[in-house]
Amino acid sequence: MERIVIEVDEKSAKKWRYASSEKKERLAKSIEILIEKTYSEDEDGFWEFVEKISQKAAEKGLTEEELNRILNEG
Repeated sequence: MERIVIEVDEKSAKKWRYASSEKKERLAKSIEILIEKTYSEDEDGFWEFVEKISQKAAEKGLTEEELNRILNEG
């Protein structure tokens, strides 16, 4: 396990300080799951975006070879 620090409002911090170790463990696991879910959704969303852009470019006649030529002109 690795420790992280997050900022929360005063009310939440107080609840955390006085929570039982069982509640802290359950909440930590919930946060871990939330982080994993959020990260994988962002990554999936990025690749979906890339795929859509690729499709639109292909529909407009921009091939991978043409794109590489443009990128390498610099």
